[in-house]
Amino acid sequence: MPQIFAIDQAATFTGVAFLQSTPKLGFQSDQQDTTADGRFKWEVQLVAGFRDNFGNATHEVIKVNVASVSDPGEGLNPYTPVHLINFVVGVVPAEMGTDRNGGQRIKGGSVWYRADEIRSTATTSGGRRSAASTE
Repeated sequence: MPQIFAIDQAATFTGVAFLQSTPKLGFQSDQQDTTADGRFKWEVQLVAGFRDNFGNATHEVIKVNVASVSDPGEGLNPYTPVHLINFVVGVVPAEMGTDRNGGQRIKGGSVWYRADEIRSTATTSGGRRSAASTE
C-alpha cells in the first residue's frame, strides 16, 4: 500500500533551488500527459540541500511532479531558490511478485515527490507558479 507524507521543507532541507521543468509524457506516448480535469503534468527538477547524520552538507537532485495549465517553471532561472506548496513524498513499499516467466521479482520500492505549486523565494512578489497536483 502506498504511503504519502507531508514534507516540512524548511525543517527537512537547507535549501531548494529550481533546475528545470519538462513535460511529463503519457505512458508509452510522445504526448504530454494530463490530469482528469485537463491540466498538464510536469516533471520539475530541483537541487535540494540537507545535512546528513554527521552534520555534513549534501545535495541531491529530486524530481517533483506538478500539474498545471502552464509550465510551472516559466520565468524561473536555473538555481532560483524556491518553496514548494503542499509538498509531499510518496513511498511505494517493495513487494515480492512473479514475472511473466513464473520467476520471482521485486515490485515497487520507489519514492516519488509531488507539489501543488512552486514559488520563487528570490522575489518580493513571491514569484508564484500556480498549479494543482496529481500523481
